[in-house]
Amino acid sequence: MTVTADDKKRVTLPTRPGARFDVQAIGEDKFILTRLEPVQPPRVRLVKKHGCTLAAGPRKITQAETRKLLDEFP
Repeated sequence: MTVTADDKKRVTLPTRPGARFDVQAIGEDKFILTRLEPVQPPRVRLVKKHGCTLAAGPRKITQAETRKLLDEFP
């Protein structure tokens, strides 16, 4: 397969939108693209518990994780 770069130095590959690739540079002029498996985000659902709406997911979140995320929140 041969692809050509456009005026903005972009190369278009025949693939699906959002496809992920691992890029390895070998020397100055060679690159190896390896298609990666799509990332499935964890399923989170909203549930009512004791009159509050909570997010329920596949794993429990610790108080330390919650504190860290709240500290990083702008």
